[in-house]
Amino acid sequence: MAKTSAEVLLDKISDDFHTYLRKGVRFDRVIGSAHADLDIDDIETLLRIHFVLTDAEDDASAVGVLDFVRQLEDRIRRMKTTTSPESFQYRGEIRGRIDWQSTVKTRARAGQLEEPVFVCTQPEEHYNIDENLVLKRLLTVVHDIITDDLAYALNNPEGYDWLGAWVNTGNRGDRDVESAAEMLDRVYEENIYLQRINVADANLTDRTIESVKRSRSQFYRDAAVLLDRYRQLMNYELDSAEARDLLNHTLIAPENAETLFELYWVFRVLAAYDGVGYRVLTDRRERPSIVATWRRDESRFVLSHDATGESLTFSESIDTAAIEPDGYLYRMNEVLSRWQALSEDLLGRGGSDSLWGGRPDIVLERYQETETGSWELEQVFLGEVKYTQDVDYVATGLRELLEYMSFVKQSTTGEYVESADDVLDSVAVEGLLFVDELDREVSGEYDDDVKIIQYPQSLDRVV
Repeated sequence: MAKTSAEVLLDKISDDFHTYLRKGVRFDRVIGSAHADLDIDDIETLLRIHFVLTDAEDDASAVGVLDFVRQLEDRIRRMKTTTSPESFQYRGEIRGRIDWQSTVKTRARAGQLEEPVFVCTQPEEHYNIDENLVLKRLLTVVHDIITDDLAYALNNPEGYDWLGAWVNTGNRGDRDVESAAEMLDRVYEENIYLQRINVADANLTDRTIESVKRSRSQFYRDAAVLLDRYRQLMNYELDSAEARDLLNHTLIAPENAETLFELYWVFRVLAAYDGVGYRVLTDRRERPSIVATWRRDESRFVLSHDATGESLTFSESIDTAAIEPDGYLYRMNEVLSRWQALSEDLLGRGGSDSLWGGRPDIVLERYQETETGSWELEQVFLGEVKYTQDVDYVATGLRELLEYMSFVKQSTTGEYVESADDVLDSVAVEGLLFVDELDREVSGEYDDDVKIIQYPQSLDRVV
């Protein structure tokens, strides 16, 4: 039996990804782990990168940023302007057409009717028309993404094959051809006509963009379509095909299919609570591990990925006062103490005195509202994900899950969530081990307490 491939997982989760994204669910922890060197820590940056990778080479009816940039240098030479007469005052010289009425008034106000002062009118070009404002705003967005969000990848292109269209150079005859990124930077920074367009204070409304979409120039129509698409992406409006492309090219490195597998099970947990309204996570940058939070039936739910949850801790330290003169804990305490000292002395770094610690793949906390209006932890679900068909590795994951279930504490009180009488009986702490499809059934005497769920099974509510 073949292991579930990354391609299959992409197909399975693409619809869920864009659906939950639009509902307010966030995946910042996943995003941050995809390409750590790019310093991507939020979905907006990821969508911005996705935007500049759009290409319409294979679809003549569409327009993408890459094909727009490829044609930019040739098309920008035909930039539109408007002209209007402007008045200028000169002494002893004439430039343009003399406005005699204004000239006489100017001389009269100064009491110098015989002075050689002339007011002349000249046609003045204006660049801040709607079409150019839309164009400049679009190019500013693209330029910022390329030079800021993708700076590391452009300078270190190895491992970022999906950026090839931006960084690849070539040659034409006897001269080198610059990359798309280099060309965009040169045109944006050096084109004198673009420099004259000021969008800093421009209020580009949706109506303005729709108007430019009807321009006689295909150049401006394309710019308006792309700017409108960018705004839609910033509102998380993308279909499943775009979600798949986003996951495949920018979020998940090909060798990191484990993350796709984790996302698959995160979505299965969310699907078990279908129909809920997710609350906006205003502090998600400070708490990127929280995927979603919602309320139902007087309870508040908090779902986290690859984290210790909202108010839980997964760490055990040795109570030195309770250690017997010899035995396992005594000797382990000696190991940890000596390790800390040696690490600091020889390596210049400290060591943890924790006897055990971890971070589950999926944590779902359910809180109940008290009479005083505060929230009290009621139940915890812990999910451990192993993207494997290896029974030995599954067994390792099972042990990790049992440790999480047994040792999880409330961070505020330091007390175990599950009482000693109920430890591993799934009363206050539920647990599931998620694995790839195995070639055997997994059920037995203890199946009611801790279950192993195989891909592509679904599940009911867990807490």
